Amino acid sequence: MLTKSDFLKHTQCYRYLWLYKYRKDLLPKEADLNLQKLFSEGYEVEPYAYKLFPGGVSAMAGEIKEQITLTKKLIKDGVKTIFQPTVTSYKLFCRGDILSFNTKAKAWDIYEIKSAVSVKGINIIDLAFQKICYESAGLPINKLHLIFVNKEFVRDGEVDPKKLLKVEDLTDQVKELISQVNLDIKSAHKILDLKEEPQIRILKQCSKPYPCDFSDYCQRDWPEHNIYNIAGGLSEKKLNLLLDQGILDIKDIPDDFLTNHKSIKHHQAVKHNKVYIEPDNIKADLSQLEYPLYFFDYETYSSAIPIFDGYRPYQQIPFQYSLHVLVKPNGKLEHYAYLAKDWSDPVPELAKTLKKQIGNKGSVLAWFASFEKGRNKEIAKHYPLFADFFEDINNRMFDPIMIFKNGYYVHKDFHGSASLKSVLPVLVPKLSYKELNIQEGGSASESWRKMIDPKTQAKEKKQIYDDLLKYCQLDTLAMVEILKVLQKL
Repeated sequence: MLTKSDFLKHTQCYRYLWLYKYRKDLLPKEADLNLQKLFSEGYEVEPYAYKLFPGGVSAMAGEIKEQITLTKKLIKDGVKTIFQPTVTSYKLFCRGDILSFNTKAKAWDIYEIKSAVSVKGINIIDLAFQKICYESAGLPINKLHLIFVNKEFVRDGEVDPKKLLKVEDLTDQVKELISQVNLDIKSAHKILDLKEEPQIRILKQCSKPYPCDFSDYCQRDWPEHNIYNIAGGLSEKKLNLLLDQGILDIKDIPDDFLTNHKSIKHHQAVKHNKVYIEPDNIKADLSQLEYPLYFFDYETYSSAIPIFDGYRPYQQIPFQYSLHVLVKPNGKLEHYAYLAKDWSDPVPELAKTLKKQIGNKGSVLAWFASFEKGRNKEIAKHYPLFADFFEDINNRMFDPIMIFKNGYYVHKDFHGSASLKSVLPVLVPKLSYKELNIQEGGSASESWRKMIDPKTQAKEKKQIYDDLLKYCQLDTLAMVEILKVLQKL
């Protein structure tokens, strides 16, 4: 039996489908946090979508067989709108979001709910599969729609579903894909009939449209410095050319193959086991710094349904910052922090506190500074009282990541990345995120949401609070220590 979710996995990678069906023992024990968050956001949006269809009846029940039986009963009883309708036909199974009977057309309209802010190709494939499955189960289908989040929505009190959501008719787009999706369904059944794991060529399907749960398994034999992680990335065409020659290790790439300067430097660093440093360019960049130095980092939260008034869907809300201050070279390092504790907009108090701690002179250092700059612009727009302050900070911002992005310091163990978590272990191995309970931004964001939830116990709130402070503090301390290494060069 081919389910809708299995089929969508097949469209991404047919080995994914086979492994998911027969080798679930290979799945990671802990679900990917970002994927988990994506699912939870979908569940948050659903109730608002259902409100667009007053009188709708849910077909959800305990077991799948009960869901199928209940769906048939609701249809027989003349229910016009069914939530979570579940049907099965020859070798196909589907649970949709909404079926609404169109009396004029004497057929059902399909509505699929997504927490995204735009229509994606995978959504059209999803609807095409549903149409095929419903029609093969004997239900005539009229129109097909996608319900998704309106990115222009701004929360102001109680959420109005009609303002929060957009509905788009994708019937014509689905018609164009139906023939191909029918062929893909046949292909998926052939994969499921295989007795042995299918072999595939891995290009860029491991993360699009969804992160693959089996990535670690499929990549288990890759060399540490593999062609998929080369700085600057490779096109599918170039990946195919290398794979045709049996090349997986960066060091084996022919010298005349690469044209991107980032890729060339990374290739040479791996091939010759050499660190490439351009001290004059590093010195020129660092000469822009003016003391006192402010090492700065935000932690933010976003969600499909804004949790506070004045925010759009998925707008990042700064709830925490860490600030290390170095007044002069070789001076005493000072640390300041802010972390919101309550279920209320944290930005006014955060901005007020930060303004007391950052003076009107000196450089503000932020790793991947465009993110912090973006938040500062939003705060300035949202709270004009702080507009001049945040505009001034942005004008004084210095981004250490550019030294690594520009290739002034290239080490094979950066693995082609200029992220803080890639650079820090190489330049400052004494500092590590591995000992922390919170080790990355997605986890920090979700932990904060849990901490400010009134239902969370006081003891757990205290633990999360301490963990968040340690995590964010390391982000800015890491910049301090990396700068020391660069200055010695």
